[in-house]
Amino acid sequence: MEDKILNERQIAEILEGLATEGIYWARNDYDKKRYQRIRDLAYQLGAETVENTTPVPRVPVTPKIGVDGAVFNSLGQLLVIQRRDSELWAMPGGAVEIGEAPSSAVSREVLEETGIQMKPERVVGVFDNWMDRRELAHHLYHIVIAGTAIGGKIMVQQSEVLSATWVDRNAPLNPNQFHPGHFERLQHVWQGDVGYLD
Repeated sequence: MEDKILNERQIAEILEGLATEGIYWARNDYDKKRYQRIRDLAYQLGAETVENTTPVPRVPVTPKIGVDGAVFNSLGQLLVIQRRDSELWAMPGGAVEIGEAPSSAVSREVLEETGIQMKPERVVGVFDNWMDRRELAHHLYHIVIAGTAIGGKIMVQQSEVLSATWVDRNAPLNPNQFHPGHFERLQHVWQGDVGYLD
């Protein structure tokens, strides 16, 4: 998929968003100062004066957007990963970056986490993580996108993923071994849902 050409204001907004999140998540003053510098430059690029801006008190200020890839191989098996943080199973996926289309984000995340190239084909549904979390978390909307594996081989991103495998539709899966919400979303994938909203 070809990236669209962005204008200066759009570039400034992307840089501002990335810098704002960087400031929030930075673990030391050095990184905070670097992200603040990027944010100041983003304001200048967007024709805003630094003096007229105030830091965003917290991130996120609206729900975040995440994508989950429901990737099928030629045998009709579905790709799942075992997350390193929880050691639970899930569909591969992650956060959509500012300025990135959900279809591009899901292809990128699947490739990064598993080594599998995905062709996105349909939106299974949009799911609210506050409906399926067992503990407090950032408010996040998951867009589950189904598609086909078109290349690559399983090679996991070891910093985030313990393992990845293909599962059959009738495999005896234990819901308690899945990251919150993922087992339920998998049922919508297997049912062939399109455009489901919870």
